[in-house]
Amino acid sequence: MTTLKARNVQRALLHKLGFEHRSGHHGIYRLYLDGRLVARTYMSHGQRELSDYHISQMAQQMRLSRQEFLDAVACPLDQETYHALLRQRLEVQPCSPKAP
Repeated sequence: MTTLKARNVQRALLHKLGFEHRSGHHGIYRLYLDGRLVARTYMSHGQRELSDYHISQMAQQMRLSRQEFLDAVACPLDQETYHALLRQRLEVQPCSPKAP
């Protein structure tokens, strides 16, 4: 059973992967690429450790495999690689005006 410290996950989301943070009932983390919301995840304010269940849920919300999520927190997966993975998986194209 794997657990991660919530502080380490939060640090990775904000400083390493480029997510924005908004505080509400839960901490809400959003990532925009080319002006488009492509990933959103949540973390409870009082949570000190993430269980296997929470790790899997956050990985899915971030469009990552469980191992990729663990790599993002532990350092092998950097922001540039993560954004490239998202673009590839979502086929995100730069925003362009729609033709009439």
